[in-house]
Amino acid sequence: MPVDNILALERSSNAKKIRREGFIPGIIYGQDFESKSVQFDFLELNKLLKDNTKTSRFKVNIGNSSTRCIVKEVQRDSATGKLIHIDMQSISENEEIKIKVPITFTGKRMIESKNLMIENYLTELELSGKMKYMPEGIEIDVEDKEFGDKIIVSDIIIDSNLEVLDDKDEVVALVSSSKQQEIDEDETEEVLTPEE
Repeated sequence: MPVDNILALERSSNAKKIRREGFIPGIIYGQDFESKSVQFDFLELNKLLKDNTKTSRFKVNIGNSSTRCIVKEVQRDSATGKLIHIDMQSISENEEIKIKVPITFTGKRMIESKNLMIENYLTELELSGKMKYMPEGIEIDVEDKEFGDKIIVSDIIIDSNLEVLDDKDEVVALVSSSKQQEIDEDETEEVLTPEE
């Protein structure tokens, strides 16, 4: 079952010591929320991030109170990729925010059966509006697409209460030939293979 709540403890020590004890330091802030330096259990936080998208709203319990939050920034160690810090924003349903929403594609199996593939150029769409209208993700159906078809930002249908901040003519994805991709890869391998 997806995790939709997490316990936050007020930060008790410096970041390095907290991490050694199995916690991840973080901060929670918001328009009508007094900023708090907190710490989260490492395993619980990892599961929360795995089960939710950037626009997922979940409950954070702090002492005797709780607040609805979204993840604003995740910091990871550049060498190991290990989680080292997190920023969360406390939000209300009627709060105006700007956020990047992940784009996914459905119907890929159908175009793959035609020896076609999706070249993805834009993985997120930046939206502005009230939180209650924000989708957790944007799905684009590519089942009926043909070779050479392209999807641009203005093709994506969103709630009329939201504004798209990306350029309306920006290319989101292009339908290309998977056979051509294989040919290009083979040619690249030939160039890279030294002559005997």
